[in-house]
Amino acid sequence: MKNSNSHSIPIVLITVFSVIVIAVTVIMTQKNTRELSQILEESIKSELISTSIAARGHIDVDRFYSYNSLEDIQNDFEAFSKTLGELRELQRIVGATYIYALKQVDGVYHFIFDTDEEDDVLFDIYEISDVHERAFLGYDSAGIMNVVDEYGNFSTGAVPIWREGIVVGIISTDIEDSIIHESNKTAARNSTILISVLAVTMAVMTIIVWFLLRNVRAMQEKLYQMANYDVLTGLPNRQHLMIYLEEVAEKALKHNTPFAFLLIDLDNFKSVNDGAGHDAGDELLRHFALYLNVMHDQSKSFRPLAGALNVSARIGGDEFVQIIPGIGTEEEAQEVAKKLLENFSSQTVNRYVEKYHVGLSIGVALFPLHTDNYNVLIKYADFAMYHAKKRGKNSFHVYSEDVLPVGDFIIEPEVERPEGFANRRQFRR
Repeated sequence: MKNSNSHSIPIVLITVFSVIVIAVTVIMTQKNTRELSQILEESIKSELISTSIAARGHIDVDRFYSYNSLEDIQNDFEAFSKTLGELRELQRIVGATYIYALKQVDGVYHFIFDTDEEDDVLFDIYEISDVHERAFLGYDSAGIMNVVDEYGNFSTGAVPIWREGIVVGIISTDIEDSIIHESNKTAARNSTILISVLAVTMAVMTIIVWFLLRNVRAMQEKLYQMANYDVLTGLPNRQHLMIYLEEVAEKALKHNTPFAFLLIDLDNFKSVNDGAGHDAGDELLRHFALYLNVMHDQSKSFRPLAGALNVSARIGGDEFVQIIPGIGTEEEAQEVAKKLLENFSSQTVNRYVEKYHVGLSIGVALFPLHTDNYNVLIKYADFAMYHAKKRGKNSFHVYSEDVLPVGDFIIEPEVERPEGFANRRQFRR
């Protein structure tokens, strides 16, 4: 029998492949996003430091060093205002949010310059960040989203202001973190779109493959039915029977489980076709196939479960086969054939059976009593069935050597047999 589970393998493979592709895409997208974010962060840090260095170029270091109080700035207000204007112009050109200078006076950090036009309080106390602290130690420094206050999140860069080899203050640049924030939002949005499109594409591919496999499976089932089952009755055909018979014969020899092989011919079937038409003949054949299926409790019109031997089949125009397990003696075989005949006569309601005197001619051969070769078994049943017809039809006959035609003989080929089975040849005496 075909394994239907094999058809699900491509779907499973596609699903696994889709999951792997999506997972790899997610990982690679996240990796690329991190790399781009790092590149962007380094670019922003470089810009912050460059802007701070440029701003430092506008500051007169000696004047800056002399500004230790608000009064000092007021006394030099013209020069101070000029420098502040230059810093604001630089802020506008580079698009910075703030540029400011810090100085430590009496252990406290104060604003000296601040380009914020809305809050221009000088010598305001300021709590420095890590970036500012490193700049006061003499290092150019920058940090992404380093400063967080009530005005928002800022990325900060700062450089020291040197005088005679000593850090006397720092100049710093702030920009809002919207660039990083928007970049991350854009990357997340693009990743979501990419993964969604990929997932939908994979799902569509899976559905298409599923439909194709379903159609292929349906076609295979149809071809299998056409090759192995009789279209009219739905019973297994001769090809299916021979495959099945080889299997059950092997199992019967292995497990010492006998069975009876009944070859059944419908008597006077040609009269039905000639007198009532082929449609009537087809109706009778379907009716008889149904009769075989329900005649024996264990009989099936398809392959039974593993280990069972029984099966019904149509092997010719009006010839059928019934395999019945557990029949090992000729007496048991006679009872089975007799029951098949009597029930057909008493229970058949097909209108053509009585009108055209349709009966059964049954030939019976036993496996392995008569032969342990299934090909010979069929021949023996055939001889027995023709012997039954010669006796007047609507009868049965169990195989015996006297049914062999005069001048014919059967030689059984050598086959491997379990211990206890003789290697026999049958000849007409």
